[in-house]
Amino acid sequence: MFSPSLLAKEIYLRQWPRGVVAPSLKLNGIDGQKWNIKNLRGKVVVLNFWATWCGPCIDELSFLNALAGSEFKKGSPVILGVNFKESAAKVQTFVGEHKIDYPVLLDQSGEYFNKWADGVLPTTVLIDRHGRPRWRIVGELNRSDASLKQAIETLLEER
Repeated sequence: MFSPSLLAKEIYLRQWPRGVVAPSLKLNGIDGQKWNIKNLRGKVVVLNFWATWCGPCIDELSFLNALAGSEFKKGSPVILGVNFKESAAKVQTFVGEHKIDYPVLLDQSGEYFNKWADGVLPTTVLIDRHGRPRWRIVGELNRSDASLKQAIETLLEER
C-alpha cells in the first residue's frame, strides 16, 4: 500500500527484476484516448508514475517535457505520465497549468501503480522496443544523471 511517507528523495536506477514479466497497462488518457502498453511495441517507452501533490513529481516535470521533445542519436522515447488515484478534472487542470507536453494517463484505482512502481512516487520505468521493462528509477529524475540518459540511449540503439 502506498504511503506519502514513502516519497523518494533520491534517484535509484535499478535493473528490472529478472524473470518478472511486464505487467499489463490499459488506461485512458485525460483526453479520452485509450492506451495499451502492448500497442507501443517497437518504441522505447518512459513510463512515469506521479501525483499532483507529490513535490518530487512536480520537480521532474520540466525534465520529462524536455525528454518528450528531445532527439537522441537513434530517435526519441515515448513519454507517458501515469497519474496516481486523482480525478480526471483535477489532473486536467494541473496538466494545463504546468504545460505537460506528453500524454497523461489516469490510474484512478492505483492498480497499475501497485504493479509497476514498487510503492514509491515518483517512479519511472524504462521499457525497451520489445515491451520489456529494463530499468526502474525510484525517486525524482535528475536532469544531470548521466546513467539515466545512457540507459535511454542504449534502449534506443537496440533493435
